[in-house]
Amino acid sequence: MLKLTMAGLAGLCLAACASQPLDHDLLRLHAERNCRVRAAVSPAYAVDSTGIGLRNVAFDRCMRAAEIAKAR
Repeated sequence: MLKLTMAGLAGLCLAACASQPLDHDLLRLHAERNCRVRAAVSPAYAVDSTGIGLRNVAFDRCMRAAEIAKAR
């Protein structure tokens, strides 16, 4: 009986995963949130002519990577 219940739950999980894909806007929001966290955790700053960079470029780099991965 336990095996049958587990098989049924696994089937339901697989059916849920095979449902319609997420909305494009929702995927972009998830990517933006993920990139903001990555940028806060491991910042990368652009160096300007003074040798000091104040602009965090980690977010831009992450978003470009997310767009490339999405296009594949």
